[in-house]
Amino acid sequence: MASGIQGIGGTRRRRTMAPSSYQAPRSDGEGKKNMSQDARLAFEKAYSETKVGEILNEKGHQIFAITSSMTLSAAVAELAARKIGNMPVIDTNGGLVGVLSERDIVRATAEIGEEALTHSVSAYMTENPKTCSSDALIVNVMQEMTDGHFRHMPVVDGTRLAGVISIRDIVLHRVTEVEYENLRLKQLMVG
Repeated sequence: MASGIQGIGGTRRRRTMAPSSYQAPRSDGEGKKNMSQDARLAFEKAYSETKVGEILNEKGHQIFAITSSMTLSAAVAELAARKIGNMPVIDTNGGLVGVLSERDIVRATAEIGEEALTHSVSAYMTENPKTCSSDALIVNVMQEMTDGHFRHMPVVDGTRLAGVISIRDIVLHRVTEVEYENLRLKQLMVG
């Protein structure tokens, strides 16, 4: 019979071959098992010990910010130019003093109409927004966003604005984790 083909009950079936990247569990010579194919590893990422800093590193640390003295009209232009829905508001030293979101702008124009666009950002921004640090766990940040009904959270390390993390960033990271888990499970099934 040809290599890789088995005869079962008069039929021929091709044996499934492992991906070239597959490494079977093996002993390191001291009785310890190599955990590269252990099922626990495939599921550990599902409970995500990922920190905010890891996602910021993936997306980059470029920060777009506005100042509280800008007009709402200028802030709207910045949001539109950057194609984003939220911007941190910083003081002259680069410290976070608030955030301005699409919701804030809608609220302002609903309250006083088009005239709101001539007022300063400080009149409508959300002051003292919830923040997280680069060391915060994503699962905790997601829970805070869900509980607070907001989609963006400034990341502050000490007094420095390190970036902004969004639900979109978290979802994209999670999709990558799920793809990784899927690959690991396929490798486990082959072995």
